Amino acid sequence: MKKFYLSSKTGTSGICKYSRDFYELVLKDKDYIFVDSNDRVSSILSLITSRDHVHIEIGIFQKKEIELLFLMLKANYKNVSVTLHDAPLIKYPYYEFNNYFLNGLSKLYERYAGGFGAATAQVRKIAAIYVLTHKGVEAVRKKYNVDSVHYLPHIIDTAEVVYNSSTNKNFIYFGFIGQNKGIDYSLQLHEQLLPDYPDLQFNVVGQPLGREIHYYNSLKDRYKTNVHYHGYLGEKELDAVFQKSEFAVFPFKDYRFYWPVSGSILYSLKKGKIVLTNKVNSIAEMIQEGSNGFYLSGNLKKDSRLLASIIADDTLRSKVKTSVFEYIASTHSPEAVRSKLMDKALISPYTHLHNQT
Repeated sequence: MKKFYLSSKTGTSGICKYSRDFYELVLKDKDYIFVDSNDRVSSILSLITSRDHVHIEIGIFQKKEIELLFLMLKANYKNVSVTLHDAPLIKYPYYEFNNYFLNGLSKLYERYAGGFGAATAQVRKIAAIYVLTHKGVEAVRKKYNVDSVHYLPHIIDTAEVVYNSSTNKNFIYFGFIGQNKGIDYSLQLHEQLLPDYPDLQFNVVGQPLGREIHYYNSLKDRYKTNVHYHGYLGEKELDAVFQKSEFAVFPFKDYRFYWPVSGSILYSLKKGKIVLTNKVNSIAEMIQEGSNGFYLSGNLKKDSRLLASIIADDTLRSKVKTSVFEYIASTHSPEAVRSKLMDKALISPYTHLHNQT
């Protein structure tokens, strides 16, 4: 039996970057073969037999990986495991339509239905499911009534961790541009602080898709003073913008029906930023108030006072930056992730996978 790892070798999404780190830092020396999901479906399926072990990174926008997963499950591949990045969602919506209205109804059905026959039957064929948040683990178990679900910490390459020595007080938002990200609220906070801190800069990094383009343009029209809209940036350009910022601001809204890990928050911690966010979704699993970040209340005056107090306290900011280092090493380092996998299916497929069925 061979062992294969299936993801994109060249994609620019957070999941693709994660998969390359996970393979290089955890799986490569375990004799896993990296298969590029960008290859032709027929070529991939001819390479991996139903007796082989294959692990696939799954997110709701990873269309090719989802297609390959369901093809393998329908063909009764027995040793398939996955990491769900948007747990409990695998395919969203599970039933897709070309009609926008019908597709919307399908999404509503998936949100509020306890589970569906077709999806549940396929999910139960997966030998082992890994989820990057504890809440996501419980959501998968509840939605599909499966037990072979495990928590796996998101991996961070500690060689890329940067201690943030910057004291420039500037802000950065990094990630997808969308109304559920709360970017407008973070820009309001910045605007509130400008009278007392006229040199305070705000960097917005990310690009909108589809209907969010109008929202993005409205932000650019409304918030202009000391705000820089960078769009999508490559790694080198992104590093340069992060170096100009001390705070990363993420006033996300509550997703309620799925529990992803925030790649933007973890990336910002890796870059040594002080994270300002709110206690929704699975963020409480990453941010400890006053230790490696701070929570916003949603009250503009209260949050403005909080930020002003943090900006004025050099000792506190230095302490938080040190705690960020310690948090990454204890929870997200390659060593921490490998310790979670020592007796799990992903490392020992023969000894563990068949006991899950």
